[in-house]
Amino acid sequence: MLIVIYALWALNYFHPVIRFQFSIINQIFSLGVQLIPLVLLINGFRFKHIFVRIMNSVISIIFSLIGALVAFIILIGIFTVNANEAFMPIQKVQINSNFIVVYRTNGGATTDYGIVVRQEKEIVKGVLLVKDLYRKYHMYDVSIKKLGDNEVEINDEKIYIKKDVYFP
Repeated sequence: MLIVIYALWALNYFHPVIRFQFSIINQIFSLGVQLIPLVLLINGFRFKHIFVRIMNSVISIIFSLIGALVAFIILIGIFTVNANEAFMPIQKVQINSNFIVVYRTNGGATTDYGIVVRQEKEIVKGVLLVKDLYRKYHMYDVSIKKLGDNEVEINDEKIYIKKDVYFP
């Protein structure tokens, strides 16, 4: 079960599907997930066969080291980057039970601004189902218009909005 949670976290990190409403909770959850390889390493000592114990230890140590690096990067981000400036919501349009939210990304002094437009739907209080609709780097602002109950226009590009984010 822990391996499944770890794999889903990794997939969700690179292709966001589920997010918490507050970014600090996303970061705390990510820190907690980084402890999974360590738990698997400790539990692996209960295996009966020495070969399985060794393989579990090697794999768990590799993932634990990667997890420690990721946790270090997350902690640096928590203490040095203002989350409101790094991924700041600048516009919000409601379509039925969904929100189309425009975020301005700011990676710091050595990067340019970018725009991310997401469709978000609250599935449980504080937990959002999200889908990226539009991404553009080297952009500070974007124009978004609601065209109907199922369509928005982002910088003269029409995008169809699904009622349940991923399902029709």
